[in-house]
Amino acid sequence: MNKSAIREKVTRFIERLTEPESSSQAIALSFSLGTLIAILPTPGFGIFIGLSLILIFRMLNKIAMVLAITMWNPLLQLPVYYVSYRLGSFLLNKSTPEVIEESWITLFTHHTQSFVLGNSILAALISVLSYIVVLQVTSYYRKRKAIAEIISIYQIPSERVQSA
Repeated sequence: MNKSAIREKVTRFIERLTEPESSSQAIALSFSLGTLIAILPTPGFGIFIGLSLILIFRMLNKIAMVLAITMWNPLLQLPVYYVSYRLGSFLLNKSTPEVIEESWITLFTHHTQSFVLGNSILAALISVLSYIVVLQVTSYYRKRKAIAEIISIYQIPSERVQSA
């Protein structure tokens, strides 16, 4: 597959993603929620949670939600989970228990608390950042597309637009 075919497919995908009935905010919110669902430890249920939200809240953009959930595959989640655990351990001021004779319930609780706290904070932070980035990208793309349409409608020479 050559570069122009790939570029054309990506352009068509972005056009479908930024469909007119979805606002830039709805696309960004959908992607952000998909990111949150994917990063939170919902093994195997993330896609079902995302689809349920799409059915309940019609304003969400289906493509952006599913794209975010599928983008956060296990290879991307592993570093996030590691950082989540380390962040939670740091915030709870917990180190790894040195006594191996502790019960498994104590060890499980110790590690789970650290992971859940860190993961919740990290998932929220990454989701907010993804909202901001996707909102900026979709807004930029739509403005660029609108300018191109205006130029084609009024047949403005491209030299005049570039110098302005």
